[in-house]
Amino acid sequence: MKVPRWLNYFKQKYQLFTLKRYTTLSGTLVFFFIMSLVPLSFWLSLLLGKLPIDVESFLNLPVFESVKGVLQYIQTEARKATSGASIFLVLTTLYSASNFFYQMRRSGEIIYGFSNQKEGFKLRFSALLLLFAIIVIIIVAFAIFSLFMYVISNIFPSKIVGVVDYFLLIAISFLLVLLLNMYVCPYKRPIKDFIFGSLCTVAAWTIAVIGFSIYLKFSAMDRLYGALTTIILFLLWLYVLTIGFVVGVILNSEKIKKGVEKKF
Repeated sequence: MKVPRWLNYFKQKYQLFTLKRYTTLSGTLVFFFIMSLVPLSFWLSLLLGKLPIDVESFLNLPVFESVKGVLQYIQTEARKATSGASIFLVLTTLYSASNFFYQMRRSGEIIYGFSNQKEGFKLRFSALLLLFAIIVIIIVAFAIFSLFMYVISNIFPSKIVGVVDYFLLIAISFLLVLLLNMYVCPYKRPIKDFIFGSLCTVAAWTIAVIGFSIYLKFSAMDRLYGALTTIILFLLWLYVLTIGFVVGVILNSEKIKKGVEKKF
């Protein structure tokens, strides 16, 4: 019996993902993201606190419903830390917040099969630059989202506003993923080479979030984990999202490595 082409394609990709051990890389990225999340929130609170931006309207989206409690707690604690923060705390949080992006680039080198041990300082500096770029993008995204929601909520019914919310969130997610895909790649390639993997990541995130919501309705996790349920959900949520990101990077790497090999 002849195997359908599409089924064979997915089988080959699954074997590729298994070979790359993408779940292990995803778990590693979750760990470093957790370690960098509070310092990053510190910087966002430091900057967003001085701007007239409604963060709560963004967190109230249904997509964040299962992890909203954790995000609000982190946001509250980060705001407390900004009051009277010393220069030493500011510098150390800056380093800690960039650590996630540094490890993300190292993970990209593993996926691409690239080895260069002489760029440690350069990578650390690029991680700091990316951190500031991400902060600017998030601030701009919050500002656009708040302004857009204020305008259309007074014009269109709530159902249309909800659809626009998700289109904005998907567009912002795609831009962030595209930027991160370009950053983790050790080769200088045009933007078009990263579009396919970035789209796959955003599509995977959309499917994962919908599936995650359905799973929570029937899983009754609170009976199993009790008071730890919120933390477990947050970690599981991050793990699923990082798998989607790593999958997109691997898809991009296969295409880019073929182009690099042809070049040389």
